[in-house]
Amino acid sequence: MKNIYVIYGENKEAINDYEKKIAKDYLKILDEFNYIKINMNENTIESLIYECRSSGLFGNEKVVIAENCNFLLSKPKKIKVEHNIDVLEKYLNNINEKVVLILKSSEKIDNRKKIVKILKTQGEIKEFSNFNERELVDFIVKEVKNYNIKITKENAQFLVNYTRLDFSNIKRELEKLLLYCESKGSIKKEDIELLTTRSLEYDVFALTNELFNKNYDKLREVYSILVLKKEDPAFLLSLIAGQLRIYYKVKTLLNEQYSQKEIAKNLGLHPYRVQLAVQGVVYYDINTIMKTLILAAEYDKMLKTSYIDKYLILDLFINKLVEEFKYSNNH
Repeated sequence: MKNIYVIYGENKEAINDYEKKIAKDYLKILDEFNYIKINMNENTIESLIYECRSSGLFGNEKVVIAENCNFLLSKPKKIKVEHNIDVLEKYLNNINEKVVLILKSSEKIDNRKKIVKILKTQGEIKEFSNFNERELVDFIVKEVKNYNIKITKENAQFLVNYTRLDFSNIKRELEKLLLYCESKGSIKKEDIELLTTRSLEYDVFALTNELFNKNYDKLREVYSILVLKKEDPAFLLSLIAGQLRIYYKVKTLLNEQYSQKEIAKNLGLHPYRVQLAVQGVVYYDINTIMKTLILAAEYDKMLKTSYIDKYLILDLFINKLVEEFKYSNNH
């Protein structure tokens, strides 16, 4: 185990998890005497190093967390506290072997800085970016397994698609699911639908999917849910148009003989979403899909300029889409 760690990035939840893992691996039991947090927006580097040099009340082993390490950034923000970097440098040349020091930042650090280069040679520097879809799915499967409960990769993907949440909120949803499904031993699709909040993006995704698959009754059902959520019609139309653009791009790349894997990489989409899009567009020619984008642009303009009720305009747009697909010549 290292004595110095620098952990930074936008994924705060993952940073906090990694910090706790380091502390627990080193101390086993954490308490207020051996697990110390210092806010560097309010405390000097001298105070931090004093804490690293002093012994714990019931032993020498300690983990000291320096939060908001502004001095590691390329453009440090103006704060009331002045930091003397030389003090930290001197400590790094003669560290307390009984103390693990963790420096944290929610922003990208400057690797060109002298102090960062020294920290890199002395310890471990790790960046935590926000998880992409694939990483979220892998996290869910791994996390559920830790509790001796099963979830298929398909259902983990469904949880991501259904909620469209970030890492920290997915973790909270998982806590509910794990508690509810503990006695059952597995998390099913119906459990996710029962316990988690269905996202607006999922409804839009589902609506487009039902449109391309000509499931018009189901499409109406999804559309009714969207209207009941009382979202702004212009915003809803923009989300639908965004989904239609994805289908158009997928069809274009299919026509150019790209594989599903290549399409996913090219568009930055999860393979599962590309698979569903391919299933939807495979029976339609590119012109039919292009017409839906033209319709979206026309009705978007109408929403912004007409005095007609906006939900009525959105309803007309949905009817036009259905009409376009119902009477299109499939290829």
